Amino acid sequence: MPSRGSSLEAQDVFDEAEADADGRLVVKCEDVPEDLADLSKPACLQAVLRHLRDGGSVRGVVLVHDRERAYGPRAAAVLDGLLALARLLDQFAERAPEPDFPGFTAKEVEAVCAKCEFRPAALFAGLRELLLGDPAALLAALSELASSLAAYEEAGCVGCAGATVQDVRILLAELDRAVGA
Repeated sequence: MPSRGSSLEAQDVFDEAEADADGRLVVKCEDVPEDLADLSKPACLQAVLRHLRDGGSVRGVVLVHDRERAYGPRAAAVLDGLLALARLLDQFAERAPEPDFPGFTAKEVEAVCAKCEFRPAALFAGLRELLLGDPAALLAALSELASSLAAYEEAGCVGCAGATVQDVRILLAELDRAVGA
């Protein structure tokens, strides 16, 4: 699943950040238009999550432009939750495909799996990018994924597709737990 792009890439902006004495991540945003210095904007969210991933947990986030925009402990908890879900998706992406194609050579099986839209490495990496760039779009992507998996009928892929369904169930349970917290 491709990640949703933005005219500003998270890697190119919001690069200056440091934790202050109050345990907040302070991000300098002077190089972007002020309306993009907002955690609801994908490039900003991606950059802040990148800083948090690299630097650990904080008590809040402050975006500094002409004005400061502060996000407190509740926002920091949501950001930590997103990072926890991203780590879970990373774990799912490491699962090797589990095909059962009797009579196929290992190379033939690998070629079939490499093209599969449900290959764990590609599928879960794409969901991770979507989660970290546009969390609201993740639910729609999961709904689409569930429909696609339900319609998938390749006999040799039953075990692998079943493992993917189980991974998605775990993800949904974690999402439900995070939202209910």
